[in-house]
Amino acid sequence: MRLLVAFLLALLACAPAAEDAQRAGRSTLRVVTWNVHDLFDEVDRTTSPGDSDTVLTQMEVEAKLARLGRVLARLDADVVVLQEVENLGLLERLAAGPLAAGGYRAFLREGFDPRGIDVGVLARVPIVDCVSHLEDRAPGGARLWSRDLVEVHLDNFERPVVLLVNHLVSRLDASADGRRLLQAARVREAVDELRATAACPVVLVLGDLNDLPGSAALRPLLGDGALADLGAGLSDVDSWTWSGGGARERIDYALLPREDLTLVTRVEVMSGPDITVASDHRPLLVDLWLGAPR
Repeated sequence: MRLLVAFLLALLACAPAAEDAQRAGRSTLRVVTWNVHDLFDEVDRTTSPGDSDTVLTQMEVEAKLARLGRVLARLDADVVVLQEVENLGLLERLAAGPLAAGGYRAFLREGFDPRGIDVGVLARVPIVDCVSHLEDRAPGGARLWSRDLVEVHLDNFERPVVLLVNHLVSRLDASADGRRLLQAARVREAVDELRATAACPVVLVLGDLNDLPGSAALRPLLGDGALADLGAGLSDVDSWTWSGGGARERIDYALLPREDLTLVTRVEVMSGPDITVASDHRPLLVDLWLGAPR
């Protein structure tokens, strides 16, 4: 009996240490950002915002989810951030169906895009918090975001990690250039605010920024060099993330404070026929080492 009691007491004493070890024991993080191009469901929205949505048949939706699932299963990311997803239900169908073996959980908050497209998150690592910026306002009081800027907080690493998930306003409307500039400035402000906290997290900006490197609209993010553009080191052949009308452009990004560049172990724009049939964008994959310095 004494041996049993002693054994149980030893287990209890070790429990906090085991939890701490598990929390600090994860040393790698794989993140993928991908604009999946018009992931809509079978339901026609009749109220604004979102009533300019595309309506697919059930067969078309299931085929689209299957194509996306095949790619994402191959990429095997811990966190996937997606653009152009209509609603949370579609993300949950993707997680429970084609990606069921991955153990992903879904997050999405619907915004104000007239087509109803949003940014979403699939994660198989614990998320501490998802912070929405939908209520941010531009100077003058207008809404800044049609698609949310989302802070995804992770803390089961040596240092806390925050992913800033974006889909900036499109270049299709030339009058939106000023708004995209304001959005980029707000993203940079969010990075600086997070980095100034006592936790000093690793902050990774991800998503479809809808403009080219060197553009005026992205100057708040890239102009002073404080944030490293992880795709900039790839060759022109390998780095493009969107194709259309014969053009190939790099408009999807992963940005990291330059002092954290030593954490990056891999950056790759993924390719393959399975990706080509799934979207007009290619996924951008980033691997980080978040354990003790090597």
